Amino acid sequence: MNNVKDFGAVGDGVAKDTSAVQKAIDAGGTVYFPSGVYLCGTLYLKSGGGLELAPGAVLLASPDREDYNRDDFCPQNRACVKERVSGAHFIVAVEQKNVFIRGGEINGNRKAFYDIPDDCKERWKLPVSWRPAQMLFFCECENVTLEDSSFQDSSYWTCFLHGCENVVVRGLKIKNNRHTLQGDGLDIDCCRFVTVSDCHIDVGDDCITLRAFNIPLKKKRFCEYISITNCILRTSCNGLRIGVGNGTIRNAVISNCIIFDTKNGVCICSKYSDEYGVAIENLQFSNMRIDAVKPILVVTNAWGKKDGPAIAPISGISFSHVRGSGTVGCVLRGYSPGDVGRLTFTDVVLDYCGGENILENGDYGEHSFFSAPAPFYAENIKDMVFNSCAVYWHTDHSAWQCDLLMCNCEKTDIKMCRFEKGIKEVSNKQ
Repeated sequence: MNNVKDFGAVGDGVAKDTSAVQKAIDAGGTVYFPSGVYLCGTLYLKSGGGLELAPGAVLLASPDREDYNRDDFCPQNRACVKERVSGAHFIVAVEQKNVFIRGGEINGNRKAFYDIPDDCKERWKLPVSWRPAQMLFFCECENVTLEDSSFQDSSYWTCFLHGCENVVVRGLKIKNNRHTLQGDGLDIDCCRFVTVSDCHIDVGDDCITLRAFNIPLKKKRFCEYISITNCILRTSCNGLRIGVGNGTIRNAVISNCIIFDTKNGVCICSKYSDEYGVAIENLQFSNMRIDAVKPILVVTNAWGKKDGPAIAPISGISFSHVRGSGTVGCVLRGYSPGDVGRLTFTDVVLDYCGGENILENGDYGEHSFFSAPAPFYAENIKDMVFNSCAVYWHTDHSAWQCDLLMCNCEKTDIKMCRFEKGIKEVSNKQ
C-alpha cells in the first residue's frame, strides 16, 4: 500500500498534490490517503491498483484549467460545446483493468467554476466560461469497483462509465446541487455486466442513466446485463433515464428502488436527436416506490424529427409491484403503430392529484409539464397489458377524464384493475 504522504503529498487543501499522488499511483497497487484534503488536477488510474481513502480524506478538484487533461488526451474522449463543457476530468481510467475507488470523498469543486444562487430558477442561463466534464471517467475498462465513497459537487456529470465490463458500484453517496448544469449522478454507457446497489443519489439531473452511444469507442458494445437495486434517488430531472445513443440497451433489471421529489420517475426514450436512435428491449422494473410529477414515461422521441430512420423500437418493458404518486399523467407513446410493444403493468398502484396542467391535444413527452387528461396515456402501443393496477384519486378536478386513455393501440389486455374514472379509447389523437 502506497501512502501518498510518503510520496510528498501535503493534504492541506492548499498545496497542489497532483504530482505526488500520481507518483503513488504509478508505483502500482493501492494508494492510501490518510485524513486530509488533497487538492489535485487530473489523476490517471493504472491497472491493478486504485484509491483507498480513509475517513476524513477528501480528493478536491483543482480550480485551475491547466491542471487538467487536454480534450484530446484519448481518442474516445469528447467535449460538448453545446453543453458548455470541456473534455477535462478529475479521475481517469482508460483501457485499464482491475481498478477501484473506496472510501472517503471525491469532490468536484463545482463552486470554483460557476456559482448557483439560492434562488436559481433558470440554470441553463448560469454563466459558465470553462468547466471540467465528467468528474470520474472510466472508458473501456474491465473489472471496475466503486464502493463506500461519497462523490460530491461535480460541475457536470459525476461518474461516467463508457464501454466498461464487469463493474461493481456499491454504497455510493452522490450529491450535487439540484440546479447543477447537466449534473447527472451515474451514467452507464455501452457497459456490460454491471451491478449497482445500495446507493443514495441526490443530484440536479438524471440520477442513473443507461445509454448506448458507441461511436467514440474502439470496441462497439451493447449496454446490457445491468442490475440496479436498493437505491434511493432524488432529482429535479429523471430518477432513472434509459436512452440516448445509436446502439442497443437491453436485458436490465431494476428493483427495490425509491424515487422521490423528482420531475420524471422512470424515463425510457429511444431518440433524442435527428441523427441517432437507440433500440431498447427487455427491461424489468419491480418493487419500486415512485413519487414524481410524472411517474413513468415510455416514448420513442424526445427531440428532433418524429419519424425517419433514427426512430428505434422499444419492446419488452415491464413494471410490477410499483407504488407511487403523480400530478402529471404517465406517457406511453410510439410515434407510429408498433414503435412500442410488449408493455406490461402488473400491480401498479398510483395516487393522483393535480389537474391544473391538463392539455387534451399536446406533446406529453419527457420535457413537457402538460398532462393528458388521464394518469395513463397510451398511443400507438402494440401488445399492452394492465393487470391488477389501480388509480386512487385525491382531487375532484374536472380536467381528469378517465384513468386510462388509449389511442391507436393494438392487442390490449386489461384485467382486474381499479380504474374508478374508467377507460377511454379514441381512434385518432384528440
